Amino acid sequence: MQSTSIEKEIKTAVYQMSLWHKKLAEMLNVVVIFKTNLQTPKTAHVVLFSSDLTLGYDLVIDYDRLRFQLEFNFRDAKQYGGLEDS
Repeated sequence: MQSTSIEKEIKTAVYQMSLWHKKLAEMLNVVVIFKTNLQTPKTAHVVLFSSDLTLGYDLVIDYDRLRFQLEFNFRDAKQYGGLEDS
């Protein structure tokens, strides 16, 4: 385990390890975020991975957030900005 925090009755545990991918035949930097609601039995998890084995879990999470922001910006540009029409 890399990190554990509790905020607003949500416990977040972050795990990181390097794992061998059988089909890609290379090592991957895998980060698992596991969230548990302390008031109810509900849980959720996210699995992120990178081919850069030197990245810390915090950078893998930050890069994934940035990637999603870019995807949302392109979606909005296509739908509302007329990017598809040009």
